[in-house]
Amino acid sequence: MRPAPEAFTRHLLAFAEVKPAPGRWKFALHVVAIVTVAVTLISVLLGPSLGLVGITGAFLGFVARTRPVRSRIVILAGMCLTYIAGITLAALVGSEPVLLTLVLTAISLVTVLGYNTLVAEPPGSMFLIIGPVIASYLPTVGLSVGKVVVVGALACVSASATSLLLQTVTERRQVEQEALSTAQDAVAAYLDADRTLTPRHQLARLRDQAFVSVFSASMVLEDAVGREPRMRQWRRMNAALRRLHLAIIQQVVRVHLPGREVVVTGVEQRRYLGRPDASYLLRWGLSRSSLPWLAARRMAAAVLLTCAASYGLHAGHPSWAVMTTALVMSVTRDRLALTHRALHRVSGTVVGIGVFAVIHSMHPRGIVLIVIALALVYCIQMLAVRNYALAVIFVTPMALLISTAAAPYRPIGEIAGERVLETVIGAAVSVVVIWLAGRRAPIALVRRQFRRSLRSLERLLLLIADGQQSTERGYAARRDLSYEQLQASRILQLAQTDLPRTLEDWNLLETSLNEASYVVLAACWTTDPPRAIDAERMAGVLARMIAALPPVGTTMVDARIIAGGLQRMLDVGKQLNSP
Repeated sequence: MRPAPEAFTRHLLAFAEVKPAPGRWKFALHVVAIVTVAVTLISVLLGPSLGLVGITGAFLGFVARTRPVRSRIVILAGMCLTYIAGITLAALVGSEPVLLTLVLTAISLVTVLGYNTLVAEPPGSMFLIIGPVIASYLPTVGLSVGKVVVVGALACVSASATSLLLQTVTERRQVEQEALSTAQDAVAAYLDADRTLTPRHQLARLRDQAFVSVFSASMVLEDAVGREPRMRQWRRMNAALRRLHLAIIQQVVRVHLPGREVVVTGVEQRRYLGRPDASYLLRWGLSRSSLPWLAARRMAAAVLLTCAASYGLHAGHPSWAVMTTALVMSVTRDRLALTHRALHRVSGTVVGIGVFAVIHSMHPRGIVLIVIALALVYCIQMLAVRNYALAVIFVTPMALLISTAAAPYRPIGEIAGERVLETVIGAAVSVVVIWLAGRRAPIALVRRQFRRSLRSLERLLLLIADGQQSTERGYAARRDLSYEQLQASRILQLAQTDLPRTLEDWNLLETSLNEASYVVLAACWTTDPPRAIDAERMAGVLARMIAALPPVGTTMVDARIIAGGLQRMLDVGKQLNSP
């Protein structure tokens, strides 16, 4: 165990760290551009003060920036509809404490669950919660519900359209090309590694990275153009990705299934590579043991308690406290990182109120006020990934400009006192929920995800044994197994940050599961898969392993025993290749 002074110093350094963010200015300019369009449109139609109110809705426009345009159109359309419904409902009940508490809790639960299930891209679902929170407050200070809804709708729709247009014009095929380049580098590293000198565990890591990068790139390309691209440049990128996939398959077969011939066609790859359908993602997301469901119920609990604490302490309308909760907990991170984020929020708010006092003392109006708000937006985006406390220094005055748009010149001392108290309430509730709600939940998450991967592997083995690996069910099973491998790696990495010692041995299990999965997937591309591996015996061994596992929960299981069982299963399957 670390000595207390050393641990304190380590946490203090982590809290104060300013991380590098090369190229962030481009993203910041993109955000400023889409916000400028939205604010200008609203200011021209409804006036500058309402233009400020639209900033939160405009932030919706940069969601899922790592997705291709075709995919973002669907995502942003769904986000805008959800946002408009949320602000309408919240604005209608903003003056009713019980109803508002229930509505904000329901919005938090639904939006976090849905977003993390279907999208799961930064910055998360925070704006789907913050928008309704602010919308619930504005009618209580004189802004009509109708104006709140119109402003929010104009902001999110115009910002989303602007973002899509800018991405199409200035970043054409950039997302897709970056995904393909990443896959090319990862596959080259795996193929070029000297197998006589490179340690086995490092070779396994290179293999896993190559396979993951190819499958991830396939999802990006499918998001961009579907599974049957017609334009020459898209066909060329797809062909390059399929060659990379073939190279990995050939290497895995050479190592694990020597003597077997590989036959891979473009038609088969098109049906296999890509993202599982929405129904598959929803079935997992709605499971009580899923990461989306954990994040959703944790957020809902925090919002519920924040509202109760705000009303119970007579702190006034809970909007600022709930906004703090949403900003702290919307990021899918470990408990310590979220605790740092809560402390960043408090410290940044205190300094940010000072910045707001300076702006407030100048009594800016009209275009000057809008320019100041846009400058704050730029600073926020430049600093958000470097150090959240620094970003909050600029978040606070921007949020205060929005929330005081209907009553801009209240005494600064009154505003400061309210905001600090509400920030402390939101941050304190967040920390309590983070550390008490599901303290051992990472164990259940990891166990559930690895069991899903084992079940996916078993399903594919049974299909191979029946000679159905190249049917529609077979292609779906292969695609699902690859996707579950991606999820297993992501969830294990997140959980190990929370419980590093408890889950240390699961790295070995991940390596064994990946090797077994990739060998089985590679066998599907040989001329006679049922003869490449003894799939029926492997499925039997795996079924008995799964049956012997205790029900998914927070009780630890021995990952090394499961890893050993997978290796025995793989040895049984390879006996067909023995002389």
